[in-house]
Amino acid sequence: MSDACYCDYEPSEFYDTREQVARKTHKCYECARAIAPGERYEYTVSKYDGSIDVSKTCPRCLALRKWVQAHVPCFCWYHGSMLDDADETMRQYVHEVPGLGMEYGRLRVAVNLAPRVSA
Repeated sequence: MSDACYCDYEPSEFYDTREQVARKTHKCYECARAIAPGERYEYTVSKYDGSIDVSKTCPRCLALRKWVQAHVPCFCWYHGSMLDDADETMRQYVHEVPGLGMEYGRLRVAVNLAPRVSA
């Protein structure tokens, strides 16, 4: 993130993230699709406004988030709304770089095609 980037949100009281391997099926906090046993995923514990949140992010959503962070000058996102935040950010920047939307679209389709977790 550059100095010119400003994200209008309060920082967390703490934020701890690590990569784990699923031992059972989990539900991605971003896309609500399955994180299969044996699949690597991001596990995050954070505290905002006095409440503790745990989120698990599948490798498809994580790849999309990392790609957007690497290719646009400012990407502000929250856990639980990262896909909507990424879509909005890409709408702002897609016309600035030829081909930017194609790669984003490929990653977004991969998220959409993943199997959903049964209720």
